[in-house]
Amino acid sequence: MATSDNEEDDYMSDAFLNIETVKDVRPGLLMTHEQQRLHNQMKKRKECQLINKTTGLKALEEQQRQEGLEKAIDSTNKGFSLLQKMGYKPGSGIGKNNSGRVEPIGIVLKTDRKGLGREVALREIREMKKLMLRSRRSAEPSVCEYRERRAQEAAEKLDRLDLFRCQRVCRQMDLEQDIQEPSEKFFWPEEVPEDDADEPEEEELNIISLNEQLEILNFYLRRTYNYCVYCGTVYEDESDLMEECPGPNRQDH
Repeated sequence: MATSDNEEDDYMSDAFLNIETVKDVRPGLLMTHEQQRLHNQMKKRKECQLINKTTGLKALEEQQRQEGLEKAIDSTNKGFSLLQKMGYKPGSGIGKNNSGRVEPIGIVLKTDRKGLGREVALREIREMKKLMLRSRRSAEPSVCEYRERRAQEAAEKLDRLDLFRCQRVCRQMDLEQDIQEPSEKFFWPEEVPEDDADEPEEEELNIISLNEQLEILNFYLRRTYNYCVYCGTVYEDESDLMEECPGPNRQDH
C-alpha cells in the first residue's frame, strides 16, 4: 500500500536519519569538521567585534578627557568665579602681588588599579638598591688586596707546617740529649691538658706570631744541633752547615 506525500517518513529509514543530521547544527552537537570550522570563525568574529568596541570606547574617552584638560577654565566654573570676586584677573599670577602661579596645577589621571604610593615606593627602592650596591663595591677588596690576602694565607699555611716539623724534630733531639722540658713553650708540639684548655695563661697575652716562632725555633735547631729542617739533614758542624746549606729560609731552598 503506497503512502501519501503528507505522511512523514519512517523514523527508522535512511532518509529520515540523513535529514536530521544535516539540520541539527546546535553548538553542542557539532559532528563534522566543516561545522566545527564555521563555529570557530563565528566565535573569533564576535571576539574581534567586542575588542574593537572596547578599544573605540577607550579612545573616545581619552579624546574627551584631553579636550577637557586643554580647555581653559572660564567664568562658569565656581572656583574661577570666586577668584574673580577676590580680585583675580585672568592671565595674572595668584596672590597679593600676583607672584603666584598662572596656570593651574596639572592633573595626572590614574587609570590603573595600582596603589597610590606604589610609584614613590618603587623609586625609593631603586635608590636603596643603588646605595646598597655602591656600599658593597666600596667594601669589596680590590684585586691586588685579594691576591695579597691569598698569598698571605698560603704563606701562613706553609709556616704552620714548617713549625710543626721543627717542633717534632726539636722534641726528639732534646729528649736524646736528656732534656725533659722545652726551652720555650712553642719549641715542642703543644699538648694542652683537658682541665687547663679553657684557662688562658698570661703568656698568651703577649704571644709572638707564627712566623716569629718558626724563625726562633729554626735558629735554635741550626745553632744547637746543626740541623736544617728544609734540607732534612744534621750537619757535622757549624762550618759544614754554612757551606752546604743554601740558607735558613724556605725561599733559599
